[in-house]
Amino acid sequence: MLLLEVRRSESHVSINKDGRVKDGRVQTQTIVGLEAHVKDDAHGGWAFYNFPEGATEGRPFPKTADCFTCHEQNGASDTTFVQFYPTLIEAAKQKGTYRDTEH
Repeated sequence: MLLLEVRRSESHVSINKDGRVKDGRVQTQTIVGLEAHVKDDAHGGWAFYNFPEGATEGRPFPKTADCFTCHEQNGASDTTFVQFYPTLIEAAKQKGTYRDTEH
C-alpha cells in the first residue's frame, strides 16, 4: 500500500533570502487530500482509493479513471512512480523490477 498525502503549499515564505531560493515554496500543515494505491491480487491487482476529509473509509476510483492508464504506462516499477523517489529507484533496480520511463 502506498499513501499520498496532498498538502497545500505556500510560496515566498522561506527564511533563506540569499538569492538562490526564488520563491521559498513549502508544504503547509493543511492536508487537502489523501489517496491510497493498494495492491490486492484477490481484487484484480492495483486499486486507487480517495479519502475525503474526515472519512474513515476510502472510496475506490472507478477502473475507468485516468490514474489507472497513467500508472500502467508510466510507472517505473509495478505501476508505481518510484522514479520520483531516488531511494526507491535503487531498491527497485536491486530487485530487478525497475524500468526506465520518460516521466
